[in-house]
Amino acid sequence: MKTTKHDPPPTPPALSHEELVIINNALNEVCNGVSFDDDEFQTRIGYPRETAQRLLKRIGKALGQPS
Repeated sequence: MKTTKHDPPPTPPALSHEELVIINNALNEVCNGVSFDDDEFQTRIGYPRETAQRLLKRIGKALGQPS
């Protein structure tokens, strides 16, 4: 049986409250403010809209925002 060693994933950076707010606001704007279709969203952002919306919800919860 062959085993391979895998490096652990990198540790995510610690973000300040202010940095989370900036990311939250930017995600909110691209998810809810600008108007382009889902294909254009993925082309511009690099991920599907649903993925960005899930991240926006996670960051909102971390900031104590109601769902």
